[in-house]
Formats: sequence, C-alpha cells, structure tokens
Amino acid sequence: MKRISTTRRTSGANLGLMAKTGSHCPANGFWRPEDRSGNPVFVFEGSIMPVSGSGSTVWYLEDAVLGAPAYLVPHRA
Repeated sequence: MKRISTTRRTSGANLGLMAKTGSHCPANGFWRPEDRSGNPVFVFEGSIMPVSGSGSTVWYLEDAVLGAPAYLVPHRA
C-alpha cells in the first residue's frame, strides 16, 4: 500500500503537480482537467485519477488540502 504523505503543501496556481487519468493521485486536493471544463474535483492521495467529462485527460492540482485531520483519529494498539 502506498504511504500517504502528511507534509504541508501550499495552495495556488503554481503547485506544479499533474497526473493523468488512470494514474495514482500524488496528493490530496482539488484537481482540474487540462481543458479547464467544469468545477475542480477532490481526489485523495493514492486514488486513481478519474476520467473527465471529455474522457482521458491530464489533471492539474489547484488546491492542496493537507495537514492534521479535523477529527480525532482512533489510536491503534
């Protein structure tokens, strides 16, 4: 299983991350298709990048959402 990174990333147009449809998502966040059609889609790190309305595409990270969860994570013994 892929290990999910918990490092902090910044938001903005210059994040520089991209992923193709069918590949694993490199970071949690909102992704927009290359043709900029529709609203951004939230994809979890490690998930398979989805197909856009126009089919296979290259996705660009628009806003990374990382850091500690907003809820308590149960402790594993």
